Amino acid sequence: MNKILRLIFLSLSVTFFAIGCSEEKKDNASNESLYNPVFNEFMACEKGSEYSSENLSKMVDDWRAFPASEELLGAFFHDPINEQNTFGPTAWWELEWTSKEAAEEAWGQWSENQEASDWSDKYSDVIVCNQEGRNSWDLIYPISADFFGELTDSGYFYSQYWSCNYKNDANRNDMENFIPTHKAFIEGSDLQGTGYHYGVYFDRRTEEASHSNIETSHLWAEWASSAEAMDVQNRNFADNGQSTFEIFNEIGACPENPDIYDSWVLYLKDKPELVPSF
Repeated sequence: MNKILRLIFLSLSVTFFAIGCSEEKKDNASNESLYNPVFNEFMACEKGSEYSSENLSKMVDDWRAFPASEELLGAFFHDPINEQNTFGPTAWWELEWTSKEAAEEAWGQWSENQEASDWSDKYSDVIVCNQEGRNSWDLIYPISADFFGELTDSGYFYSQYWSCNYKNDANRNDMENFIPTHKAFIEGSDLQGTGYHYGVYFDRRTEEASHSNIETSHLWAEWASSAEAMDVQNRNFADNGQSTFEIFNEIGACPENPDIYDSWVLYLKDKPELVPSF
């Protein structure tokens, strides 16, 4: 699970290296991630009669006590701010894995674990997540999560997700070829201290996915340390990103308004000491 619940995180966000070797090293690292997507799963979750920040904390603490798979990179929870989201009013538990095969193996072990079953039953009045109907995606991180600032101590971050589709006969290759252009624009923007970073999720959902009926070829996701921090990037893009948007507009179409969430890191393999505070 990190991600095993309402969503790995999503994303899952960052400081700006201005010059010299530090910038080159940071850029090389992000280039590597650009062409090596991670495998993500989103589980739709329904809140129960006993849902509260306190009970959610207990649930996540008990989940974190399970031995984490070495293949689990992160886990995130996304609580919808609006009910009129493209994907509906559901909450999400997001899991981030090294590969689809690793995720399937870990889920096989989880399903045979009686303690895991007991954990699910214990907290069924807090949150129930649709494990069988997981929604699968390939996720590309064009820049690192800490490029414009560190994670908050609480693990909180603000999320906005656009459900997009290709147009003009474009495909995933066209979108991947566009990402370096957008990445250069973002890295050259004045976003220090916002914790801003972003990702592109490419659809790998099956017919068994809980939300397979929603037509979208890719999700454009953005994360920041707060709603106010996200507003800085929104204004930056509106004021300075028109030429970049014109290129995107040739290959993709997204709704005017994104789905927005209060989000938390539940687990990070590279920062296991981080415990969410809801």
